[in-house]
Amino acid sequence: MDKTWIFIPGAKEKFLKKADELEADVVIFDLEDSVVPEDKKEARGMVKAVLDQQASKSRKFVRVNGTRSPFFIDDIAELTSHVIDGVVIPMVETRDEMMIADFLLKYYEKTNGLEAGAIRVVPLIETGKGIVNAAEIAESIERIEALAFGAEDYMLDVSIPKDEGDALLYARSVLVTASSAAGIAPPIDSVYTDFNDLEGLKDSSIRSRGTGFQGRLVIHPKQLETINEVFRPTAREIEEARKIVEAYEASFNEGEGALQVNGKMIDAPVAERAKKLLENESVY
Repeated sequence: MDKTWIFIPGAKEKFLKKADELEADVVIFDLEDSVVPEDKKEARGMVKAVLDQQASKSRKFVRVNGTRSPFFIDDIAELTSHVIDGVVIPMVETRDEMMIADFLLKYYEKTNGLEAGAIRVVPLIETGKGIVNAAEIAESIERIEALAFGAEDYMLDVSIPKDEGDALLYARSVLVTASSAAGIAPPIDSVYTDFNDLEGLKDSSIRSRGTGFQGRLVIHPKQLETINEVFRPTAREIEEARKIVEAYEASFNEGEGALQVNGKMIDAPVAERAKKLLENESVY
């Protein structure tokens, strides 16, 4: 499961050239927030050139301009003829936006000889309306890989001055629950804006993982190691999960539904969580 999703400004050539060197699970080439309107077309061309030239172990996504933007259709039309794994769509608020995106992606996938559904979608939820409609958005189209949270825009929209304490707990919980109900991967948490504060990033990411997120958006390479450290299970967690699964399966085969492992009561939900951890880390 992808833990680090790093943004690369689409109009910054020096950053684009180094994208294939980043130790991130996903590289997101950004055509939205980091690009001023007069540079949108040029940035799109720069990103297309990088997509054709670079071979990277990271998956490649592009944050296109939003569905209400005059640049959205051209972004989709031109990028689908290049090698990308998916698109991040900003400011998503309704199911209808996903239906529009899906229609366009299907058309251009067919035009470019791609398999239907090949290009994945990550809706970026950044407003109160988006949170209210998160469940409908999550289950709207089959190509949705995960929801992502844009905390900074959300706080502006709902008048939250700072991300302190439990200020964003409700919004984050909604995204986690909506993702589970739709049967998609856990959501991706927002960027941590102070890229020099690695301790703050670590504390924030620990809370994020504890809330149910799979990883988070990244704005600076120096944040990657901390996020990977937090969202990757420790050797102790993996070993404990393996013991739980093995013990529970043995107990189940003997007709027992619950047991104790290291003094902890283990039943079906606990065993399933342990099994999921091992499967997500490809160690089971």
